[in-house]
Amino acid sequence: MIARNIRAHAGPFALFLLVAALAPGCAPSAYYRTTQVQLDSLLTTQAQLVKRMDRMDKKLDEARVGVSTSRATTESRLSQLSERLDVVVGKLEEAQTRMLQLGLNVESVKQRVSRADSLRQAQGGVRDTSVLLDPEEAYRAAYSDYAAGRYKLAAESFREYLRHYPDTEVSDNAQYWVGESLYAQGDFPAAIIEFGAVVERYPKGDKVPAALLKIGIANQRLGNTAGARKSLQRVIQRYPKSPEAALAKERLAQLR
Repeated sequence: MIARNIRAHAGPFALFLLVAALAPGCAPSAYYRTTQVQLDSLLTTQAQLVKRMDRMDKKLDEARVGVSTSRATTESRLSQLSERLDVVVGKLEEAQTRMLQLGLNVESVKQRVSRADSLRQAQGGVRDTSVLLDPEEAYRAAYSDYAAGRYKLAAESFREYLRHYPDTEVSDNAQYWVGESLYAQGDFPAAIIEFGAVVERYPKGDKVPAALLKIGIANQRLGNTAGARKSLQRVIQRYPKSPEAALAKERLAQLR
């Protein structure tokens, strides 16, 4: 558009100069030649300007196309981001719902545990997990004692759990935590017995490698090097790719 405007105005001006130069009797030949040179120079400059303007018009057109494409790309990206945001918001709301439900479940467990504790204190005995009715809640209650550092009560609660629920999916875990509760109290001989019960009663359970490792560590704490080495070697031989095997190797290195 710019080039077309220049061409439209430059054409009449060049024609005027040409007519003025050719008019008879208006100027001598030297002046005519000078004027002709100037006219040629102006025409050349005009042509150059026209070419430059053409290039500028082309670049402007390309820029407009680029802006249009960029705008379309941006709008597409914004649309994708909006969709992703909707998905994230949906997942967040779902997570919040689950957290709320979990909070309600935890509060329910706390209330039942509190009632069980009150009953235990009134009877002067151990926490009776049968009051909790549900095996999962009974296990959580026992584990909450261990997590809170109430190791004696935890051992009693896990034993009570095993008395009521000896064959659940987490019974081997409950037996293991009995051993851990005793180990935490420094009763290593009793802990060894309870860890051994994990291996004997639940030989296919996933807590066997950890129980064998803790038997080795407990023996090491008691100064029973032979017993420690034997148990640690069992971990390495039976479960060579387990995390417990790696820890057993470190413990064996300390025994040498």
